[in-house]
Amino acid sequence: MKLSRSLFTLAAVSLLSSAGTFAAPTTKGNLKLYEPVNVQGKQLAPGEYSLQWSGDGPNVELTIASGRRDVATVSAQVVPVTEKNKTNGYTSRRDPDGTSALTEIFLQGRAYEIRVGEPSARDAQPSSGASNQ
Repeated sequence: MKLSRSLFTLAAVSLLSSAGTFAAPTTKGNLKLYEPVNVQGKQLAPGEYSLQWSGDGPNVELTIASGRRDVATVSAQVVPVTEKNKTNGYTSRRDPDGTSALTEIFLQGRAYEIRVGEPSARDAQPSSGASNQ
């Protein structure tokens, strides 16, 4: 009886540890903002930010951090592009109140871009783009 309980425990631990192997991978990147931009109602000051996202398919949860502190978490979509990005950068749109909202992030060497927020709001009025050289 003791042997079967040990075997059951070993099998359960093995299954649980392998479940993490099939979880969506976490991907990371860096972004430098050159202007204040809003992300889901939070204003991000110009500066260096780290990005981390994970999820199934094109829909991901994007976390933006400044240093060790998470400053925003937002739904996003990973969208393939025809050529790998040549630089890091972003695009934003100018809202009616005069503020800028982050809409897309592109990372050097990656064949995709990250579209931030709701598609209907994102497609409204693109205003500017910035790239890190």
